[in-house]
Amino acid sequence: MSNVVNFLTAGVFGGTALLALKSGVGCGLSGLRTRETLCLASVYAFTALIIGAVVGSIPVDATEQIVGLGVVMHLVIGLALVYFGIRTKKAWLSDRQDISCRTFLLMSLPCPACLAATFLSCLIFTDIAGVSGVAAGAVVGGVFLVGTLVGGAGTSWITKKANMKNPSTLGNVMLFLGLFYLLCLLLVPAYLQAQDAPAFGIATDPAGMLLALVLMTALIAFGALADRIRHTVDHGGR
Repeated sequence: MSNVVNFLTAGVFGGTALLALKSGVGCGLSGLRTRETLCLASVYAFTALIIGAVVGSIPVDATEQIVGLGVVMHLVIGLALVYFGIRTKKAWLSDRQDISCRTFLLMSLPCPACLAATFLSCLIFTDIAGVSGVAAGAVVGGVFLVGTLVGGAGTSWITKKANMKNPSTLGNVMLFLGLFYLLCLLLVPAYLQAQDAPAFGIATDPAGMLLALVLMTALIAFGALADRIRHTVDHGGR
């Protein structure tokens, strides 16, 4: 039983750390200073503390509604990340306009999906560890604080060393995260439904799979070539 508890605790902390790193990456790519990143991380920590303090007094029905709202907002945030990621990248590459000071907020501010995930983390941690809600909120908030600061400082350092600290990189990361959010919403329900489905054999067509792979590769190569040609024309062959 203790192994199960340890596994669930590690899962709670792992999920919280990933959310914190996401926020830190947004801060690091947007060019925020350390003091500003610390202020944003403190907002996360304080929010988690408040959520932990009230998590035990919320009815079960309301808890289910909060989790359901988090799933809906997960979809909204995923679509918004894709849209504004493309806008951020396009504005920089086409017009040399930096709008990352606004669009990075989608990655870094406590959105409803992050708040629902924080609520769920505090709720699970209080159940499996037997601690009070305030203690759970303090622990989850501490993970958020450290993860955001480490993610922001690490991202800023790496992108500076690689000469990649620009709005285009932020747009790429936002686009990737948005697609990842949407993919999770598709895969997780399908996986849960597959657990109750009877096992059956699936006939595969190697030739068809190879053709699909070739077509995907060709489309990616064509897009990269078109972008290269456009970049050469825009910059006069340099």
